[in-house]
Amino acid sequence: RGGGEVVEVEVAEEGAPDRTVWSPSEVRESVPGGRFKACVNGDEDFIEEFGLEDEGREWRKVEDQASAKKAYAAAHALAKRKAAAEKAAEKAAAEAAARTAAAGADKGEGKAGRKGESKGEGGPKPKKRKVTASGGAPRPPPGVVVSHRYAFGMAVEVAGEDEGFERSWYSGEVLKAAAKVTVRYDALFEEDSDAKRPLTETLEPGRLRPLPPKAQEGWLRKAKAGLPLELKHDGGWWQVEFVSVADGGDAETATQLLVRGAGELWGGAEILADVSSLRPGWHFNAASQSWGSRGAAAAAAPKKSRSGSKSRRSGARPDKGAA
Repeated sequence: RGGGEVVEVEVAEEGAPDRTVWSPSEVRESVPGGRFKACVNGDEDFIEEFGLEDEGREWRKVEDQASAKKAYAAAHALAKRKAAAEKAAEKAAAEAAARTAAAGADKGEGKAGRKGESKGEGGPKPKKRKVTASGGAPRPPPGVVVSHRYAFGMAVEVAGEDEGFERSWYSGEVLKAAAKVTVRYDALFEEDSDAKRPLTETLEPGRLRPLPPKAQEGWLRKAKAGLPLELKHDGGWWQVEFVSVADGGDAETATQLLVRGAGELWGGAEILADVSSLRPGWHFNAASQSWGSRGAAAAAAPKKSRSGSKSRRSGARPDKGAA
């Protein structure tokens, strides 16, 4: 797209992150692969890259360029005023903090001087940093999950909890990250939406994880019955387990495998799945920021004591057939 052209980009509505609006955005430059960069809503700190595959979902064309450019100019002017106001507020806060620090330093020097006169010592010694017996800062106890830090534009996967979506992971993009995280899904949509409008939800961070890494070459070499896997189906990734090779050969060279849904998913029916639609059964450890096998994570989880407790989106619900 040509520089200077104005398009509309879908962004989270200010003050209402669950809703999105189309904002005027100026195309700044073209990049290889038919993609382009645009300044979104006149905010010079909000430069995003888009491609043709995103048209209609993340950005759309505007036929009336004259009106669009007027709207962008107004948004750009407003963004500049907001940026100037924020900069002035930051400067005022920094100056106030500096005055407070200077006043505290003067007061401290006076006390230190008096103390030095009485004991013949110099000023106060710098305070040493506290550490634990390990020599560093305190770490969470074993088993405590620390939330991963999410940010705008980050690609994530969300664990399904609604009825019919249990044991699934659906990908999306972070629109806003605070105490809770607002995500726009890639392949889940608002019910009764004629235009298949992508669903947006605000979620607890514990239901999210970053996109998993790619499987290493030969990852099925030592596949055994019960190996945790994930099956691409109906736009998401579903937890399944390896049963056997379809033709009785070697899993590493096979093109199809027999799998079954993990737990009670799909009634435990066996499914013939293409290897290209499978990936490892990933588990993300937020405390160590590392990836491992879902089976290994379950085996390492602390077991409950005997006195402890016993162990609406649109879109078709998953059936027993593989994608």
